[in-house]
Amino acid sequence: MKFRSLFLSALCGLAVSTAFTSCSDDEYDPFEYGSNVALPEHRGLVLNEGSYQKNNASIAFFDAVMDTTTKAANDLYLIQNKKQLGDTGQDLIVEDNNIYVSVYGSSYVAKLNKAGIEQARKSFGSDLGQPRYLAECDGFIYVTTYGGYVVKLNANDLSEAGKVKVGPAAERIDEENGILYVACGSTLDGQPDKRMFIIDTKNFTDAATKSVDVCDNTQIVCATDNYVFIQGYGADWTNTPLWVYDIKSGKAEDTGEYATYVIEGENDNKAFAVFSKTDWSTYETTNTYFVYDASTKTKTDVTSKITSAASALANATIYSLSEGENGSFYITTALLLSAGNGTVYHFDSNYKLLGSFTSWGQNPKKVVVM
Repeated sequence: MKFRSLFLSALCGLAVSTAFTSCSDDEYDPFEYGSNVALPEHRGLVLNEGSYQKNNASIAFFDAVMDTTTKAANDLYLIQNKKQLGDTGQDLIVEDNNIYVSVYGSSYVAKLNKAGIEQARKSFGSDLGQPRYLAECDGFIYVTTYGGYVVKLNANDLSEAGKVKVGPAAERIDEENGILYVACGSTLDGQPDKRMFIIDTKNFTDAATKSVDVCDNTQIVCATDNYVFIQGYGADWTNTPLWVYDIKSGKAEDTGEYATYVIEGENDNKAFAVFSKTDWSTYETTNTYFVYDASTKTKTDVTSKITSAASALANATIYSLSEGENGSFYITTALLLSAGNGTVYHFDSNYKLLGSFTSWGQNPKKVVVM
């Protein structure tokens, strides 16, 4: 990110009213890359999943310095491409100033330029299954699919460069030091799969792919240099256990904790997580936020720090956690019983609330900063 003086930052803060304005030491064109709308120079994106089969997935944008947004930012893909993103936005990543998005219900992955204008598209048929989550390594995009594959795409044009067979319902994927870690959910007949797959990107073959048993119905993998944090739904979909895989020893173990979402913490030994428990007779949810240190096998509860900064997060429906810059992170919430916009909360590494704003769409699934 370009250096900004305090003076220029202050001017930017005053300028953000009805539109985004960039202030920097050099000239910035808010309509760069062919944009049809003024874009903040340092911007973030929110992928809104939408509602299944409603064709209302969207990508909103916001000023990542000021944590502000306007109604003009409510659907970047529609603004730039004059068409809807599609059905069920699943994942979004940014690499080399390009945006990659998977749209599960519409069965495609798209590459967008920095302004959100589509450059390439890869459609997925029944042979591969619908696309789920994304990771990038050395010029390739790796896509998990519900057909049980990790598909390798050239980042430039999304042409297929290979595939590896994994479990029957591949879910989240994360890359660390050239190694892919892949979660797999239940089988097509509903039987839980408890494997995490490990794939070397330099030896991307079925024969070289390994697996390790972890929790049933694995959903989330979060890799650091030292550990992989794994969350699953359990055999009966009522528990959400948190496991840890030690990369050096190759051993996985149950932490004894439960988590609904998990992201990397302040260092390679730690993860930040939330555990949401809902009483379905009253639809009341209670959220517990904590940090788990895999090196000491200890849990630190930070619920009071989060909820004292944003009281709504004590009982809101948490829809995602996303890593931000400089140790910061984003918590998104959705409306459980209605179809309104979600909310994005931005915290620094000390759990200070930096800002909050509407997601401009239903079910905010992912937040990234460009």
